[in-house]
Amino acid sequence: MSCSVVYALAGAAAVSSAALAQPHEPVASGSEQVHVITFPHQADLWDAALSPDGRLHVVYSVKAAGQGRRGASSLYYVATSDASHQRWLDPRLVPTGELPATVGGERQPLIAVMPRDVVLVAWPSGGMIGAVRSADNGGSWVAVSPRAANAPGHADTMTMGASPGGRVAFAWTDTAVMGRGDDELAAPLHVAISTNSGATYASPTAINTDLPGACVCCTPDVAFDDSGDLWVAYRTSSENIKEICVARVGLDGAVTGVIVSRDEWHLKGCPMNGPELAVSGDGGKVSVTWTRDTLIRGAVSADGGQKFGEVFDLGAGRVHNGAARGGALRINWESGGSLIVADPAQREQQQALRVSRAATMLVTADGRTLLVTAAAKDESPAAEEPHH
Repeated sequence: MSCSVVYALAGAAAVSSAALAQPHEPVASGSEQVHVITFPHQADLWDAALSPDGRLHVVYSVKAAGQGRRGASSLYYVATSDASHQRWLDPRLVPTGELPATVGGERQPLIAVMPRDVVLVAWPSGGMIGAVRSADNGGSWVAVSPRAANAPGHADTMTMGASPGGRVAFAWTDTAVMGRGDDELAAPLHVAISTNSGATYASPTAINTDLPGACVCCTPDVAFDDSGDLWVAYRTSSENIKEICVARVGLDGAVTGVIVSRDEWHLKGCPMNGPELAVSGDGGKVSVTWTRDTLIRGAVSADGGQKFGEVFDLGAGRVHNGAARGGALRINWESGGSLIVADPAQREQQQALRVSRAATMLVTADGRTLLVTAAAKDESPAAEEPHH
């Protein structure tokens, strides 16, 4: 799963069943220490983000009794009290109103945290996008509309990203009009951009009008550069051939893009794993990674996304996710019962970790890698029920 380049950095990966390290305990040796942080509540799916002051913020879902895989879920918001990540505040119910959260698989709740205590939480809701915004670190919430309630089409797989300057982007595929040419799984891809920290949004922009259709269930990734241009990476599907496209949306709304991969991967179906993206502040360097069958692959552009260098292989794995900060990309994937953590720019320094349960990946301002995971059933504190 994918999120964005600065504060909304996440995606759950399947990892092994070995013992989980204690919070803040390094679980790998080598050039970098990786820290596991467990938030003290059970959850089905979650997303995490770091605020500018270093606090850790989490939104998580709890499936309602009797609900199926994508039935209604309750959403909760919880944060640490300071940048040490040692103490968790009481969780608060996220008011979903008339747009219940229908999460599962690639369709997860999302969170972004911006300056001046602004927190944005979003979720899929049966073809709609639900979202609420808080201006007081989750103390109170106001509903916002990234996509108008009466908009045509069906918002399916989606992602969200934010910049330090208060720009926010949502990207989603539209399953109401799937089918382009001979490919029934190709769909339009849209983005909606906010310039006021997620309070209001411009009309959606079509990303792939002149680019290949998007593979409908592979989550795209988004990132802003310092100029405010939006970058979007997505998996294409054209005649059931899966490739990776990186597009740029300028401040004038103009869209340009290039196919990065040359995998020629024929698959009449959806891999359900989108690319990961990182962009330098000046927009000059663009890094992207993706899965190709059982391989994790990557490529880098040094000329502002006009062309990408030779594709390189990182290792074996079917599902990967990552996080980016300052234009650098960090990714992880499951392989052989271990979680592999790697910086694509330093491929020889991969680390194999043994951790349990799914984990969301973050990178701190000083470059530390965090894996955020939920409490197991016997770890969740009985006395700490969520406050409604």
